[in-house]
Amino acid sequence: MLDKREYTSIRKDLDGLSRGKIEVMKQGREVVKASKELIYSIHRGDMEAAKCFLAKINVERAKLDKIANTPRLRSYSPYPNGVQEYVEAIAYYYVMIQERIPTRKDLECDSETYLSGLSDLTGELMRKGVDDMVKEKYQHAIKLRDTVNEIYGLILSLDLDGGDTRRKSDAVKWNLAKLEDLVYDAKIRDKI
Repeated sequence: MLDKREYTSIRKDLDGLSRGKIEVMKQGREVVKASKELIYSIHRGDMEAAKCFLAKINVERAKLDKIANTPRLRSYSPYPNGVQEYVEAIAYYYVMIQERIPTRKDLECDSETYLSGLSDLTGELMRKGVDDMVKEKYQHAIKLRDTVNEIYGLILSLDLDGGDTRRKSDAVKWNLAKLEDLVYDAKIRDKI
């Protein structure tokens, strides 16, 4: 009853999908690794290393995009997770070097991935703000607080339907509160 050619076609399709998922998972990890290397080199103030990792992360993202060449593979969680990490790392680089937040077009990603990456970015900005306060770089910490506030305002203005982006908005709120507390504390101690 079952057409043998149909069975062979289904098997080939599923085997290809399985191999594709394995490759997306491997390459997604490479993007995440390169993202973390870029972020931590910036935290350390090693801008030469950051430039190298910037080039590396772009190569790794291009490989991931090439491997995840179907809608089914792009919806497999290692792909959006890798791109979110990419967005976070590149956005951190832009904020620290170019003093601007890159657009979705700059990062070649969809709205949800972009918002999730920006939400994660606020954690890095909060860490940098804490470091700046310790090093008495108060004005830079205030700039970072303002950037987190801007991201939080964007997220609040949107109708998020739950999911990952909505959950991450709570972390953005916490990161903003932490930076606001640090700035307030510096002000009452007459440091600013």
